[in-house]
Amino acid sequence: MASTIFTPEEEAFRESVIEFVKKKVGPYAEQIEKTNEIPQQIIESIGKAGYFGMAYPKKYGGQEKGVLYHCIVVEELAQASGSVSMCRNATIYSGVPIMLFGTEDQKQKFLRPIAEGRSLGSICITEPEVGSDTARMQTKAVLDGSAGEWILNGTKRFITNGGLGQHTVWAITNPATPRKGMSCFIVPKGTPGLTVEKRFDLMGMRGVQNVQLKFDNVRVPQANMIGGLHQGFDILMRMFVTERATATSEATGLMQGAIKTAKDYAKKRVQFGQPIAQFQEIRHMIAEMVTECYAARLMLYNLCKRIDAGGNPFEEAAMAKLFAASRGIQICLNAIQICGGDGYTKDYPVERYLRDMKLMQIGGGTDQIQKLIIAREELGR
Repeated sequence: MASTIFTPEEEAFRESVIEFVKKKVGPYAEQIEKTNEIPQQIIESIGKAGYFGMAYPKKYGGQEKGVLYHCIVVEELAQASGSVSMCRNATIYSGVPIMLFGTEDQKQKFLRPIAEGRSLGSICITEPEVGSDTARMQTKAVLDGSAGEWILNGTKRFITNGGLGQHTVWAITNPATPRKGMSCFIVPKGTPGLTVEKRFDLMGMRGVQNVQLKFDNVRVPQANMIGGLHQGFDILMRMFVTERATATSEATGLMQGAIKTAKDYAKKRVQFGQPIAQFQEIRHMIAEMVTECYAARLMLYNLCKRIDAGGNPFEEAAMAKLFAASRGIQICLNAIQICGGDGYTKDYPVERYLRDMKLMQIGGGTDQIQKLIIAREELGR
């Protein structure tokens, strides 16, 4: 199946990632679930392998391979540990605005540490009262011209890697027209006034540090604004395309992990004198699962190639994420059903795949928002 999606070079890279994940990530999956922490050596090994910088230019410490190679890494990491993949993904999201809109100095100072795996990163968008309607965000940034600094005040929540590295933060710089008055800033870890108020205890993605951040008169230099004044909303929309491609690949990775577990179980589990894989209903369930996964992967890698060709496929990103997330949930449910009572225990990873998969219908834009985007593109506002 893989050869119909990837070139020989891409397939060889995928095989190398599979081997890396098998050695460096897979053995720790259960430990991450139980301790709710990702061992630091996993993050360091991902950095040393160059996997944080797959899509970033070589001149800034990246591999310059593009979003397609980035998503190959996502798929394989997600099969072993969705939380490890999510930690890496959030870091990469934080660098995308800098890569697309940042100054040369910002790229050397802030993008390079991410690309080289020396710093984690986060994107700070969601707030206690603001989710999909980003233009309603309450976090404000006010310019102190005499000091040459922006002062940020507000609260951000559900921030993956919050407090662990540098933060790419969206704030309102013109409250009169918030959608056209939003700007984007780089706030390094440890900046005075930036505090972690709480860590969320998540249903899935165990091990990820997902927190609420308080910005209390946080001062950053004017040079830390990404792009121009009030360009934040445009930056956000561009970043969403990469984020949704990444979420799609996370979903397809989780799908593949669930399918593999279900197939292995069906071949070994004997009932009524034969492996349950011999029963037609189980065979039909597996057939549907692999077909839907294959379709999702084709959508994903077509999307990646369009992004790598310089496009901004906003609608296609919404379509791919919507399909992969919605079908991924059903695939995980079917995997649990095939595993029966065992699937309902933590002895098998299928229940973890389901819990992790649910986030794909929420983060990066809910299923409902994806439908809104697609309908708007097809039918107009």
